[in-house]
Amino acid sequence: MIFYAGDMVLETVREVFTGPQNNVSICRDVSSPLETYYTLLTVKNKDTAKKLVTVFENSRRGAAEAPPYIACFAQNTLLCYVFAYREERRLDLFGPGQIVSAREWETVSANLVLACLSSPLPFPLLALALEQGHIHLQKDGAVFFTPYFDLSDLKEESGEAVCACRSAELLLALFTLRGRVKSVELLRKKLAHNAFRSLPELYRDLKITEIPHETNIREKAQGFWRRGKDRFFTALLTASAVVAVFALIVFVSQLFFGDIPVFRLLEKCFDVIGERSLR
Repeated sequence: MIFYAGDMVLETVREVFTGPQNNVSICRDVSSPLETYYTLLTVKNKDTAKKLVTVFENSRRGAAEAPPYIACFAQNTLLCYVFAYREERRLDLFGPGQIVSAREWETVSANLVLACLSSPLPFPLLALALEQGHIHLQKDGAVFFTPYFDLSDLKEESGEAVCACRSAELLLALFTLRGRVKSVELLRKKLAHNAFRSLPELYRDLKITEIPHETNIREKAQGFWRRGKDRFFTALLTASAVVAVFALIVFVSQLFFGDIPVFRLLEKCFDVIGERSLR
C-alpha cells in the first residue's frame, strides 16, 4: 500500500503488527534517492484515534519538546503517524546472551531507565512499550524503544509511576543470575509495596546500590576471553592448518622417498668431512 505524507511517498515493505485498532508497518520512501525507511502507525478505529490524539496533546513531556513522531496525516479513514525506523534488536532475545554478570545487568538496567527518561514518548505510550516488550538492546548496552504499539491496551491514565513500576518489573524478570545483588533486593522490596513514584527515583536506587567498580580476577579473565576469543580462534585455526600441512609433507616424503629430508637439518652432518673429524 502507498501512503502520502507531505513530500514522502511511503511504500510498505513489511507488516509488523495488524490488529483491530491499528496496524504497524515498515515503509520505504520511494521518492527519496536514499534507502530511507520509516515506521508507520495507522489507526483504524475512530475512538482509538481520538484517544491517541489526546495522549499526544495532553501528555507531552516538556512544554517545548518536539513530538516523538516525524509526521502526522490522514489518508482515507486512517489516522497515520510516521516515526523514525531503527533496526530491531529485542531485549528479551539478546539480553540473556549479552548480560552475563551482575554488573552488566546493572549497566543495562541504568541504561533502560535513562532511555525512559530521555524518550519523547508520552507516558501512556511509554508504559505501553514497556508492557508489550518494544524494547531493544544495542551491542554497547544502550537501550531504545520502537513504536510497534497495539493500541487496544492504551490507557490514558498511565503516568510516570506506572512506567517506573513496569521498568522495575522488567528488570527483575531480566535478572537470571545466581547470587544476591543489593539492587535486585531493593527493587523487589519496593515493588512489593508499590513504592515507585518516578523514574529518577528508580535510577537513584540502581546507582546507590550498584556493585563497586573493582574487577576481580575471574571477571578480568571473562572480559579478556570475550574480547580476544575471535583472535584466539583465528590463531588456533592458523596453527592447526600449519601443523596439518607439515604432517602431510612428512607423510608424502616418507611414502615416496622413504626418508624425510627436512629432518636432516637436525642431524650432525658435518662431524666428519672426508678423513678429518671435527670432534
